[in-house]
Amino acid sequence: MNRKLLLGCIILFFATACHAAPPLVYFGDTLQWNNDWVKKQCGTLDINENIIEVSGIACSRVTPGYIWMQSDETDSRTNTYIVATDEKGEKRACKVNFNKIYRWDWEDMSGGVYDGTNYLFIGAFGDNDETDGEYCIIYFEEPAIDPVNTPEVTVTAHRIKYGYPDGKKHNAEALMYDNVDQMIYVITKVYYNVCQVFSIPFRLDYGDEEQTLTYVCDLGVRSDLGKSDTNKPYKGFHLVTAADISPDGKYILIKNHNNIVSSYCWVLLFTREEGESVAETLIRQRHPEPLRCYNITEWQGEAICWLDDNTFYTTSDADDGNPPIYKYTRKSGLGVENVQNDKTPSKSLVVIDGRLLIRSNDALYTMEGQKVK
Repeated sequence: MNRKLLLGCIILFFATACHAAPPLVYFGDTLQWNNDWVKKQCGTLDINENIIEVSGIACSRVTPGYIWMQSDETDSRTNTYIVATDEKGEKRACKVNFNKIYRWDWEDMSGGVYDGTNYLFIGAFGDNDETDGEYCIIYFEEPAIDPVNTPEVTVTAHRIKYGYPDGKKHNAEALMYDNVDQMIYVITKVYYNVCQVFSIPFRLDYGDEEQTLTYVCDLGVRSDLGKSDTNKPYKGFHLVTAADISPDGKYILIKNHNNIVSSYCWVLLFTREEGESVAETLIRQRHPEPLRCYNITEWQGEAICWLDDNTFYTTSDADDGNPPIYKYTRKSGLGVENVQNDKTPSKSLVVIDGRLLIRSNDALYTMEGQKVK
């Protein structure tokens, strides 16, 4: 058997084993599959013409129908860090350049609304060797997308510098923003051990002084998870690479890395109860739902984002090909895509009297697409 064939057999073996993974054990309990979602490949991103290593995505709220994609890094092929594309990956509608670049290792992206303005957030906090020590969250106002032309937009970016409450260095790859409480959440990426969740309120006046995150909770792992024992299946939820909160704050998605040899890959769905903060939900809900429709066909997936309560997307961090764009739809849901079409493509999220609404022209709609009287 030649080497290529042998390598292919090995990969197929591990891929099959991972695909047939039993339900996840979380805080010592076996979780029950959620079967209420369907998955399809809606597009393919031509990564060589856009960005290098997609590690963060966010649905546009200013110009619905487009997805922002953020690069983990750049090289001689391009200096573009963020592009907007349609869900097919075909229509590259906008490129974003920055007045300043604060950090190299960008790991995740999220979108949200604050004081009536839509922002994009970038987690510049990757630190695989835990030696860097300077971490920040970059934010800027989301630019409008021209659906006809492909402009290059330069934005004024700001940052929130932060450290961890234990004073140590940590690697992180997941970022999410809560529209309800205007809170940013950072999740560390840890091999063969618990990943931790931290938070910081979003404000515009932090300046350049380093802030300290607040510890929220650990994410549950299997008690026998351990790198040293190669005979045990690594069924714990470690290696977290992406997360997002639905626009109305009801649902939380947290996904981990697809490392075929040493772990299974999962997307966990947390459901928030009325009156809870995201932190309270993560602490309370010891039985989140792993989505059965997610599987290992997305190699090294590091990006996830909600469109609405009934739709979300993922794509991968491949740097040597054209990663697929996957769309996941709740079987029973209709989603915000049913909002009436207008003559102008621009819509935005706004908070009015504590409610998150969609503004389209002079009309307001709920997140479910119902017009507000």
